[in-house]
Amino acid sequence: MKILALGGCGEMGRVAVREILDDPAVTEVVIADKDPGKAACFADSLGRKASAAQVDAQCDSSLQMALQGCDVVISTVGPYYLFGCRVLSAAIRAGVHYIDICDDPEPTQEMLALDSQARDCGVTAIIGAGASPGISNLLAAKALEALPKAEEIYTFWGTGGPLQHGDDPDLIDEAGRPTAATRHWIQQASGQIEAFQHGAITKVTPLTPVKLAFPGRGSDQCHIIGHPEPITLPRSYPHIKQSLNLMNLPGYIIYALNKAARMVAHDTPQSVQKAAERLALILSDTTRNPEDIAHYLIHAATDSFRHFFSPLGAVARGPDHHGKTSTAGVHMRSRLQVDDMAHLTCIPTAIILKMLINGKITRHGVMAPEACVNPDEFFHQLASHMIIEEGFDPTSYVECVIRHTGRPYSPLCID
Repeated sequence: MKILALGGCGEMGRVAVREILDDPAVTEVVIADKDPGKAACFADSLGRKASAAQVDAQCDSSLQMALQGCDVVISTVGPYYLFGCRVLSAAIRAGVHYIDICDDPEPTQEMLALDSQARDCGVTAIIGAGASPGISNLLAAKALEALPKAEEIYTFWGTGGPLQHGDDPDLIDEAGRPTAATRHWIQQASGQIEAFQHGAITKVTPLTPVKLAFPGRGSDQCHIIGHPEPITLPRSYPHIKQSLNLMNLPGYIIYALNKAARMVAHDTPQSVQKAAERLALILSDTTRNPEDIAHYLIHAATDSFRHFFSPLGAVARGPDHHGKTSTAGVHMRSRLQVDDMAHLTCIPTAIILKMLINGKITRHGVMAPEACVNPDEFFHQLASHMIIEEGFDPTSYVECVIRHTGRPYSPLCID
């Protein structure tokens, strides 16, 4: 199998490339980047299976030339509102399978609209094959398997605990500018975003608080954010009536997001950039003003009493046979051996690609992981990358907790 790694020498792409090189089914990985020197330098460090190519993802002819003779393209080139449909359309025309790590709901919908074209061309396109979306979708699949009558599904991600000194999010690049991820975070925390409510995609206000209960761990306050999971999960589980992606974060981070997001005017690039810069300043240890310091101390005190959830998880809710409320919560009771955003995002990408090229994913079309990836097989392969505590069963690090209550069922009310 010949793999085209578009953006393969970037921070994210490097992780996926290194992980797939040892698979016997992979014969060649082409490191594709607009900067040929950067691509060649990384390819030279990888050995005989790797080569380099200069590819401009904004140029259709450049994409088409690069895709010729390839079997699969991994695209870690963002932002996906610019490159998602462009690269996927080129892959479909070339008859090349496709995997990406898109975490933007708008291009997710645009790419899903290409489903019939992909099926007609025999192409498998898996979008959002990272952490969230990605791992979160498959945790949701496990929750819905445990609670097949569920009418609600919530995916969540967070810090796993209170904000610690020195734990500032990585929001600035080497040049001192807000990263693309920071700008994207601001976009999905401002204006109106799309989620799934009352059986349809609807507009909701981001950062709206939601009190979510995880079976056996209590309740905690989460906040709505724009993400692909609420767009894709109801496609595979049509009985779902409500789906949201939630952040389970320390209060000071939510305070900072709210403050920065209010600067965004009509989603203009300039205002998003300024808001991203403000967010980075507020969350920086060295630049907090007296007002921010006061909020930091208040939230630090409040967060010490909260029941934070695991960093990634899902909760399904629905009625039992008697109309009473049942919940199923699924999370991972361990963390990656190399615990940074690039590995958390692209180790799953590499695992899903290996499943595809080794015949464990056969469905054609454009879809999210829950539509084509066997969760048990995926988490079995992910286990080798996890830190498993001594004496802990490595085959059950993904925990599912089910709770049946005596209360009449009603869906979570979102203001």
